[in-house]
Amino acid sequence: MKKARLFISLVLVLIVTNFVLAQEVQQYSTTVNNKGLYIGGQASTGGWGADVRYVFNKTITLKGGIETLNLDYEFNFNESDIEYDATLDYTTGGFFLMADFNYTKNLYISVGASLNSLNPRIQGKAVSDLKYGDIIIPASEVGDFIFDLTPSMEISPYAGVGFRGFFGTKERVCIFIETGFYYLGAPNVEIEATGLLTPTADPAHGQKEVFENQFSQYKFYPVIKLNLAVKLF
Repeated sequence: MKKARLFISLVLVLIVTNFVLAQEVQQYSTTVNNKGLYIGGQASTGGWGADVRYVFNKTITLKGGIETLNLDYEFNFNESDIEYDATLDYTTGGFFLMADFNYTKNLYISVGASLNSLNPRIQGKAVSDLKYGDIIIPASEVGDFIFDLTPSMEISPYAGVGFRGFFGTKERVCIFIETGFYYLGAPNVEIEATGLLTPTADPAHGQKEVFENQFSQYKFYPVIKLNLAVKLF
């Protein structure tokens, strides 16, 4: 909760700062019309992607697109004197639809939503035997596990602030720098396990609720986005 409040505070500070800077930003050009359809590519904390946006007038821009990211990270850990090998399969991205509201030619507020595909998965297995006195239980019988995390809100609302700059003699190339956050809701946790780890996945033992409570503070997904677009017409 404290992290979420801090992030929201930082975004609000950035909005106020943008309003202050807006007083020093040049006014709209009377000779160049930025209205039109733009297509571009982007890189963000939500992944690589592409979008299409239409600038209706000096104030409103509508944009939609797709982004995706998949990362794999292998690690190991020790729990109750048992060594485990594990892999984090981190998948995120999704389809998004948003509207930008410009309060100067270069500064804007963005709101919208994304059909979120965030789905971190941790899977692993025991790689050392369990020793209990004179009894040795092989690692294969200790078992393996899978933890799946998904946001409770499949459609995640978004809010952010950004800067856009037009380039070229006819200003047909535009760069966008944006920061904001998605609201995901408290994550859902699904557990699968085999061998001696099977009780971890048994609803009767309440481990699912324990993990969901531990992850419940992670309701916001921070976004930093860089986009380069070209005007088609």
